[in-house]
Amino acid sequence: MPKVSEEYREARRDEIARAALRCLERKGVRDTSIADIVEESGLSTGAIYSHFTNKGELARYIVGRFLLPRIDGLEAAGARGDILPPRDALRGMLGVFDEAGLKASLVLQFWGEAMVEPALQEQLLTTAGRLRGSLEIAIGPWAATQTASEEDAAALAATAARSIAALAQGYIANVAVFGPREVDDYIASAITVLES
Repeated sequence: MPKVSEEYREARRDEIARAALRCLERKGVRDTSIADIVEESGLSTGAIYSHFTNKGELARYIVGRFLLPRIDGLEAAGARGDILPPRDALRGMLGVFDEAGLKASLVLQFWGEAMVEPALQEQLLTTAGRLRGSLEIAIGPWAATQTASEEDAAALAATAARSIAALAQGYIANVAVFGPREVDDYIASAITVLES
């Protein structure tokens, strides 16, 4: 039997993940089964299970493939010392929806399911913690320009990172409920409301 390359395995996992996203968007998180993903992908049950044993593993892969690279990029900018204001960090995070084709309604469904499904809840908490930590690093150089001490900069970065995450959640919920909205329009509107 020929050895399968890592590139081939990753391409197959991406194929399965895209099929899963199509199913999840159509049927919802709760009502989508592995059998539905098998049918959507055109692959065998064995092929699916050789990559993902449940929806929790699939969710981890989707987050790792589509969301974490964006977060890693923001974190790398902060680690280099790039000055990234909070609004730019928020814009960078929310850009993943257009680029990866993720639907806000699907993210919202995963959040709901995470409240009752332990594997998804674990993934949500891990991802949220990683997101906040990465945002703190990303905006750390900006925070240092706003304060007099490293301690104050760290506190500001932590508070601002939590607020950025909350604004991102607000965008996701807003788009899922009310329909598409440009990221720049959302950010400009939030700034106008908060500065009023």
